[in-house]
Amino acid sequence: MANLGKKGDVYCVRFRFGGKEYKKSLKTRDESAAGAALHLIELTLHRLHTGQLHVPALVDPGDFVVSGGTLLAPVERPQAAETPPPPPSTCELIDLYTAAQKNLLAPSYLSSQAMHLRHLTRHLGRRADGPCDAVTFRDLDGYLQARLAERHPNTAERERITLLQFYKWVVRQQYLGASPAAGLAPIKGGEDRPPFRTSAEVERIIERGGLDDEQRLDLWECLYLSPPEIAGLLATVKTNAATDYGYLLHAIPAYTGMRRGEVLRLRWVDVDLDEGYVSARSRKQSRRKRETIRRITLHPELKADLLAWRATRVRGQCVICEPDGDGPISNDRANRVFWQPMRKTTWCLDNGRDLFKVGFHTYRHSFASNLAAAGVDQRVIDEFMGHTTEAMRKRYRHLFPSNKKSAIESFSLAVT
Repeated sequence: MANLGKKGDVYCVRFRFGGKEYKKSLKTRDESAAGAALHLIELTLHRLHTGQLHVPALVDPGDFVVSGGTLLAPVERPQAAETPPPPPSTCELIDLYTAAQKNLLAPSYLSSQAMHLRHLTRHLGRRADGPCDAVTFRDLDGYLQARLAERHPNTAERERITLLQFYKWVVRQQYLGASPAAGLAPIKGGEDRPPFRTSAEVERIIERGGLDDEQRLDLWECLYLSPPEIAGLLATVKTNAATDYGYLLHAIPAYTGMRRGEVLRLRWVDVDLDEGYVSARSRKQSRRKRETIRRITLHPELKADLLAWRATRVRGQCVICEPDGDGPISNDRANRVFWQPMRKTTWCLDNGRDLFKVGFHTYRHSFASNLAAAGVDQRVIDEFMGHTTEAMRKRYRHLFPSNKKSAIESFSLAVT
């Protein structure tokens, strides 16, 4: 016995065969056509029960009955498309990002980025554990506005930059098609960055308490070292360095103010030991895809170190290279060799997290600050440093000798 029914306005039939119930669409909206199909199905069921018909192997009995006993091969049904796996959550991507950047970014900078992203997950709440494509531009903009209400504009701007870098990485890894952070406008209105401070000044500020990890790291980012402090640090590095070029990774930026990339790109053709200068090749200040070159006078002490080093390294075009290699070392390798001599010393903030008081840029800060403190003309400092902005000058200008005070006191407006 078979019965007609409807699914929407399409007729379907329900029947039992072989102890199983079947429900099949008749694929018609016409009542008379559905009645004729029902009659044929009942006839086919009768012929099956009486042995006049047999269901072919591999053929679905329900399909065979609806066909009126004419179906001889299985019906090929379109396979359902595989459901793509859900995209990872924002929290999962943050973990992947920080792991991927561990060997590419300076530890203090990576730690700051990790803090910014933790703030983001707290702002998103449960959505941070949901699919990453659910986070929108509006969510990120709202987060920055909330941070701006709590923090200084400079801090909020740094968090915006972290979001830009994080989502660029997410897009490069093809977890998202486009960055939801792409349209975040720069946050203006912040005051100048704090001036460079001595280690004693930084420690006194921290000892007063009330600072979180991010604020403490920001203070160490402003560190500059006096010549005696640098001399002591270089002595420590020379004693502790496990790699033969570890000392030069500290000495070259200490004596020249060169950036990490400039130190790693430094070639022997850039070192003129006879004329007494080095040529720093920089890509940072050029908006075009080319290098710019500036000359820095070679300090006699560094010249002696380089002469001794060249006698040791008879092969290789790069000043800093492995014993068996000709090319420059990687940023990751440079970071590890740079930090190693400072581990378990007072220069290390946290061995487990690779946080140190000193980075490559600390020497650059110190180079400019110590030149300023010695009364060197600002134009000479600019030439040595390359691409020194007014904002950067303000950070060490307070270290110039007190000739401003004597200039002010050179005249009097008192009535005599």
